[in-house]
Amino acid sequence: MPWELTAISAVGFATVIVYAVVVVLGWQHRDSRCGPEIAALHLVVGLSALAYAIQLGFDSVAAQTVWWELSFAFSTVVPILWLVFVVQYVSRSQWLTPVRAGLLTVEPFAVVLAVATNASHNLVWTVAPDTTATAGSAIDIVFGPLYYTHIVLAYVAVAVGMSMILFVGIRWSLVYWKQVVVLLIAPLPPFLSNMAFMLGVSPIPNLDLTPFVFSFTGVLLVLSLYHFDLLERVPIARRQALQAMGDGLVVLDTDRVVVDADDIACRVLDPAPRIGHSITAVFPDRPFDQLHGTTVTDANNLAYDVRVSELTDERGDEIGYAVALRDVTSRHRYEQRLEVANRVLRHNLRNDMNVVRGYADLVASGSADDATRAAESILSRTDDLLTVSDKARKVSELDDSHSQPSTTHDVTALVDSVVHQARREYPDVVIQFEGAAHTEAQLTDAGSLATAVGELLELLVSQADRDDLTLRVGVECRDDVVVRIESSGAGIPAVDREALAAESETPLQHAEGLGLWLAYWCVIENGGELRFGDADGDDAVGADSPPTETEASVIRLRFPSDCA
Repeated sequence: MPWELTAISAVGFATVIVYAVVVVLGWQHRDSRCGPEIAALHLVVGLSALAYAIQLGFDSVAAQTVWWELSFAFSTVVPILWLVFVVQYVSRSQWLTPVRAGLLTVEPFAVVLAVATNASHNLVWTVAPDTTATAGSAIDIVFGPLYYTHIVLAYVAVAVGMSMILFVGIRWSLVYWKQVVVLLIAPLPPFLSNMAFMLGVSPIPNLDLTPFVFSFTGVLLVLSLYHFDLLERVPIARRQALQAMGDGLVVLDTDRVVVDADDIACRVLDPAPRIGHSITAVFPDRPFDQLHGTTVTDANNLAYDVRVSELTDERGDEIGYAVALRDVTSRHRYEQRLEVANRVLRHNLRNDMNVVRGYADLVASGSADDATRAAESILSRTDDLLTVSDKARKVSELDDSHSQPSTTHDVTALVDSVVHQARREYPDVVIQFEGAAHTEAQLTDAGSLATAVGELLELLVSQADRDDLTLRVGVECRDDVVVRIESSGAGIPAVDREALAAESETPLQHAEGLGLWLAYWCVIENGGELRFGDADGDDAVGADSPPTETEASVIRLRFPSDCA
């Protein structure tokens, strides 16, 4: 009897129309991520369903066998295409190298070859001699070992793909949870249908509904495509782009509760944002509406600008907020150096030039003795101005090395060389040095560490009476590497320490020179910190309460290290 349109064949053709719609939509979005993969996947499944629907219209064993072979051959590629789609969705396309892609195609190619030669070995399936065929019902096929091997591998591919999507949903994409749920549900109908067929509990005996039930997967993907914006918003791509820029991101819902936060944001913010908790826990002293445009500093003195943006869906409805952290450390430090140098230079230049003018008037109108003393004062003041000018030049030459990779340096050797040079410059000052050999720290610019120690020694010498002045310099390991400088004299003046603690110069509060600032900037560029005092609990630079005069005679520079 010729082919006839049966009810089950009509259902199969209807599902083919669904596949055709999905293929067209996927092709229209071929420039988007996953668009070509969705089109290819449903094209192959649609061809398999078409061949199966045609098979079910014949009443001869030979005709049904030919169309079943064709349907099964198309279906062998489906698990591999599913894996390719998932790999693209989670932005792991670099994993699918040409070698791995070639290995993945070996299995379906081998199965198709086995199907084409099955008559000679019957390892894929056999048909009993007394089997009969009727239109609307599938012939009874006995499957062989190669068929079951392929089914096991197909189940593994489906499970691996679902696991990857689940990992994305938990690890990175809580803000896209609707996408993840849809993608986890999508493969279940055909997966369960095929299991029911294999176990012999299909609603229609001998009939594999998998090619038809897969249309539900297509409908769910179309729902993701338009309603949940599957092809336009891929969560892992967002994460990779932000990491490439070196910026941090916190995603909030409409109630300003954290739904996602990347590693950079968790490192910068203290306390770190926690998923499921309000953003006010991260910024307790700052209203959310005033957060945009502010600056935060992390534990390594790196500065980040805070930018808050509203998130809207394709209809323009508000769905949350994005709090972005942009690394502006270089700009922040440049502006601070410019401000400090400008105020110090203007202050010193104005004051010293007024003094020089006064002494010059004295020289012009005074006695010889007065002229001699005035000339000596003029020379002293001009030397001071030249010193400040030299330090300003060093400040302008500072590099923003914080973004450069750190390398291991022998801090003991560096400090020892600076102490050796200082002994030659200040022969009337006792400078003692003690440090364990080969005490190493991670530094981005070893030369700036030497500059910092040299500037601090110069400051301590200039602030004290050199008679009986003793400077003690030590390098020790306390979890991190600590360079300790102690003076028997007065130490660093309060005005200098207060200006440094405020991290800014003000018109009524001037450091007398740039030496302390230069040392401070050299230290923080190496990821270190500068403290006054000898106890671990003393305040670091930038704290609200500068230490006492006694504590100010001790300066500690701490640098990161893994020494124990």
